[in-house]
Amino acid sequence: MTKLPGKVARSLRPVTTETGAKRMNTWQSVRAEVMKRIRSREWPPGELIPTEQQLAVQLGCARATVNRALRELAESGIIERRRKVGTRVTATPSRRTTLEMSVIRDEIEALGAVYRYELTSFSQSYPTEAAMRALQVSATDELLVAKAKYLADEQPHCCEAVWLNPRALPPLTQDDLREQPAHDWLARNVPLTHGRFSILAEGASGDCATNLEVPVGTPVLTIERLNWSDATPVSFARQFYPPKHRLISED
Repeated sequence: MTKLPGKVARSLRPVTTETGAKRMNTWQSVRAEVMKRIRSREWPPGELIPTEQQLAVQLGCARATVNRALRELAESGIIERRRKVGTRVTATPSRRTTLEMSVIRDEIEALGAVYRYELTSFSQSYPTEAAMRALQVSATDELLVAKAKYLADEQPHCCEAVWLNPRALPPLTQDDLREQPAHDWLARNVPLTHGRFSILAEGASGDCATNLEVPVGTPVLTIERLNWSDATPVSFARQFYPPKHRLISED
C-alpha cells in the first residue's frame, strides 16, 4: 500500500452531509470545494492536490465530474495540470489579480468624437443557450440582462447585451447602470481576474439592427466577452459594431 504525504492524506477527509452520508456533487460544487481548500491554504500555491480518482472517491461522485471541475479551474489559471506529474495549485496566482478591460468611451474619444452611452433596457430573464453555457448556469436560473448602445457624435458606434449572474455579484439595480455601462460597474465592484474574447461576424437582428440603424441581416462585427472572478464566470456580453468598423489591438 502506498503511503500518502501527510497534507494530501488530511485533504482526503470525507465531505459529508449532516447525516454523515457522503454528498453527491455536481461539477460546480466540486469546483467550489476545490476553490475553498485553495483559498483556505489547505492546498497552498505550488502544492500538488489529490488525483481525480482520489477526489472522486472522497466527494462521492464520478471521476468525469471531477475532471470537468478541474478543467474549468485549469482554464481559469487557478491550477496547473501536467501529464505524469499531477495537478498543482498555480504558484503565482497574483499575476491574475486584475483584468484590464477595454473601454468603449476610449475607443470613441480616440476618434475625436463625442461619446454618449444609453441604457436601453434592464430586466431579469432566463439565459439564452449561449449565456447558459458561458455562465455555467441552468435554463431555469434567472439572470440580469442589460442592453445598451454607444454613440459617437450621435451616430451608432456599438450596441451590446450583457448577461450577469446575480448570485455571483453584489446587488445591482437599473439605477446603477443609467449613467455607466455594465462593464464599468463590474470593474469598480467586482474583483475580475481574467476574461476571454471571441470575434465573429453575424447578421444583425432585433435590437441590434434597430440600435445600429442597419437592415436586418446586415453582417456586423460581433465580439463575445466573458469575465471571471477567480473560477466563477460573472458576466457574458455580446457587442455589435456596424459594417466597416475597424478593430485595432496594440501590444
